[in-house]
Amino acid sequence: MNTTVADSTGFTLVELLLEAKKPNLFEKILTKSTENLPEPKIVGDKVMKAYARMRKKTRDRRERRKTGNKTWEPKVNNKVLVKAQPASDAAVGVTAKFIHSYEGPYIITSVIPPSTYEISTTSGKVRGEFNKRALKTYLEEETFNAVGSN
Repeated sequence: MNTTVADSTGFTLVELLLEAKKPNLFEKILTKSTENLPEPKIVGDKVMKAYARMRKKTRDRRERRKTGNKTWEPKVNNKVLVKAQPASDAAVGVTAKFIHSYEGPYIITSVIPPSTYEISTTSGKVRGEFNKRALKTYLEEETFNAVGSN
């Protein structure tokens, strides 16, 4: 029988399902008087404690989750970069990992709710419709130099 303490619950399978006592190596080696032994826990209390611990771990995991770009709302005429799909080309000697991840800058020409944007080149040629996740703000060179000089 599996006697490993589960990280998610803090209890062993034997304790929760079979209502048996948790195996304790030190009990065999050390002798304790009955006054020093901990009170045995009721299985229902163990299950409630395990449930509460799993809920806490779920909450913590949800808070650690990547939140993404929820606050950024691109507007019409904003300059953006588009996530590229780099492909290697052995004949030309191009390796995908050395190609830029984003292409651009492009200009947002229209917003298609809730999170799709039509973009075009600076000359006005439509590039396509892209989800907000594939877009990234374009920092003008003056803005970048001002931020970098601080």
